[in-house]
Amino acid sequence: MKKLIYLFLALIIVACSTDDNNNVDDTQVEWLYVHTAIEANATNSTTLVIPFTEDIFAFTDRPNREHKYISAEEFVSYWSEDATNSFQFDPPNAVFTSVSDDGIAEVEVVIIGASTDGDNITYTIQNPKLTENATFQDVSLFVDGNGDNNLAIGQSYQGGIIAYIDSTGQHGLIAATADHNGTLNWYDAMSYCDGYTVGQYDDWHLPSKYELNQLYQQQTAIGGFQQDNYYWSSTEIGNNYAWLQNFDNGSQNVYYKNYTDYVRAVRAF
Repeated sequence: MKKLIYLFLALIIVACSTDDNNNVDDTQVEWLYVHTAIEANATNSTTLVIPFTEDIFAFTDRPNREHKYISAEEFVSYWSEDATNSFQFDPPNAVFTSVSDDGIAEVEVVIIGASTDGDNITYTIQNPKLTENATFQDVSLFVDGNGDNNLAIGQSYQGGIIAYIDSTGQHGLIAATADHNGTLNWYDAMSYCDGYTVGQYDDWHLPSKYELNQLYQQQTAIGGFQQDNYYWSSTEIGNNYAWLQNFDNGSQNVYYKNYTDYVRAVRAF
């Protein structure tokens, strides 16, 4: 493993060796990603399986000098069609490096897909580059970056449409692409949203009073709302009442939970 650490440090130094005095366009930050492991396996000539034991290390070159650690789930999401600057549409180049008694071996690949089961990340290679059933020791995968994920309200993302973005620019609220087909009482609205699923995204809920107002404010960008009608929120008043909001004038009111009205599911990201 020491060989891998030395190799990793050397490559980081090379990647960050740009002269500070050079003219650098810092309007676009490009992230580079490093996945390391003790071993990896090629299940066939286009599939590489690397155990996930530590977060993926990400860094930028000068002048930004930023770094972060990301989970396997976040990393593989960069190949999703919903991702900003998706790797699916512009597959990244990568250098796969391994260490053996014969020295350091490396191969350049293009990664067109990635998935994870929580214990491993499985990479799909565009062209046959690997020896089937080969095992590699002290491995590292250096993946060319994508630009900053400049998310925007109204953008399709992770199963819905972005309705709100917090101050980090990377987290916020996603609205479902459409209302429930017809009106529901509050109890059924809660159940419907809790059970709502789009692809891998199953963590939806009925918006709170605050979240519902964000949908109202961005209803044009999100689209598909009944503008002359009310929508339920999850915010309760006692046992029998809950808040809802008029999507014509924005007023929020309390009404009986047994009353039926429109419903739009949301999820956080």
